[in-house]
Amino acid sequence: MDPFAWVRKGGWNMARRHLWLGVLVLALSLAAAGDARALTLEQVNLVDLLRDSTSILKGSVSTLSDGVDGNGIPYTEITIQVHETLRGVEAGTYTFRQFGLMSPRLSDDGTMKRLAAPGAFPRYEPREEVLLFLYRPAALTGLRSTYGLASGKFTFGPGRVENELANQGLFQDVSVESNLKSANDVRMLETQIGAVNPDTFMSFVRRAVGDRWVETCKLWDAVEGKRCRSGGSPGNGGSVPLMKLIGE
Repeated sequence: MDPFAWVRKGGWNMARRHLWLGVLVLALSLAAAGDARALTLEQVNLVDLLRDSTSILKGSVSTLSDGVDGNGIPYTEITIQVHETLRGVEAGTYTFRQFGLMSPRLSDDGTMKRLAAPGAFPRYEPREEVLLFLYRPAALTGLRSTYGLASGKFTFGPGRVENELANQGLFQDVSVESNLKSANDVRMLETQIGAVNPDTFMSFVRRAVGDRWVETCKLWDAVEGKRCRSGGSPGNGGSVPLMKLIGE
C-alpha cells in the first residue's frame, strides 16, 4: 500500500481546508460570544478605506437573508441595487455574503445554538441607502465584507451620512494637499465624531478616487507619512488579519 497516495490525491489539501474552516467558525463564534481576543481591530480612517478597499459602491439594500452553507459557516446574504460604482466592476444588482447570521437561532436538529454575527460586523436594513468600502472576497469561503467592517459601511439619512461607528476616528490623521480642499472639506475633516454632510462627503470621496489622490500621495495618513500605493492594494490596516481569518 502506498502511504502517500491519499496526499497525492489531494487529501491533504482537503484536510487543511476543513481544518481552517473549523478554526474560522470557532474563532468567530468566540468573537460573537464576546471574547475580545478573538476579534481585535485597529482604528480605520478614511485613508485606509480609500487605499485598501477593492470596491466602493453606492446603492440601496434590496433584500436580506441568512443561512448556513455546506461547510457549516453561517452567513448573511446582502443584495444591493448599485446606483454608482466608484471603484470596481460591480453594477446593477449585486449580491454578497458576509459572515454570521442576522439573529441567533437553533440548528435544524435543535442541538446547537447558532450565534448572530459578531458586533464588529456591519448590520443591514432593507431600503437603506449605503456607501460600501468593500474588501475583496475571501478565497477560501467566498465571504465578503466592508474593509474595517463597521468602519466601512456608511448609511445616508436626510442631510447626513455616517458609518456604524458614528464616524469616530474617520478623519483622524487624514492629510490632503491644501489646494484640493474646499471650505466644506476643511469643516468635514475637522469632525471628530458624528454625521457629516452627504454632499460634501461624496464629493470628497469621488474626487479622491477619480483623481487617484491616495495613489499619487495627495491624500495620506499623517502618522504613516506620504506612502503612495495603488487603491485596492492591501495595506497595513487593522482589519486585514480578520479578513484573512474569514478565509483569504
